[in-house]
Amino acid sequence: MLVRRFAVASTLIAVGAVFATPAMADTINLSGSVASISTVTSTATSNASNLNLYGAGTAGTDTVVQVADLALTTNNKQGITVTATANGPLTSGVNGDSMPYQVLIVGDAAAQPTATSFTSTTASASVPVGVGGFVNGAADRDLYIEYDAPQLLDPGSYTSSITVTIADN
Repeated sequence: MLVRRFAVASTLIAVGAVFATPAMADTINLSGSVASISTVTSTATSNASNLNLYGAGTAGTDTVVQVADLALTTNNKQGITVTATANGPLTSGVNGDSMPYQVLIVGDAAAQPTATSFTSTTASASVPVGVGGFVNGAADRDLYIEYDAPQLLDPGSYTSSITVTIADN
């Protein structure tokens, strides 16, 4: 009988110890990151290096020319903002003559804008491209310039460049 009482008492003590011992817990912290893969690739059109600058006794006003195709990619669900900025006017290295121009970004294959579409007097344009403007993370845009060529320009080659940047929204 003593053995039986000992077995019952041992069992009660063991069960009581299980209920009296608090449960143990630990926390596992998870983290990860996704890098932005927003990119822009610009491809100059043949017009970009073959601008009609007039200047040989005739003027050219409100001249609008597509100068690049833009390919945009992003993994940002809020989209991006694409900005095109002229790095100065078209300038001749010979006598320093220069001709300002304006830039405009429009939808891919959109109708050519008119000169009045260029509302800014600066040589920079920004346009937000929301997530609805992307198909599988890619979108295309066209880049145009507008300029008014004077009747006379000094002979020489006139050059400028445009920087296109993107930023996540």
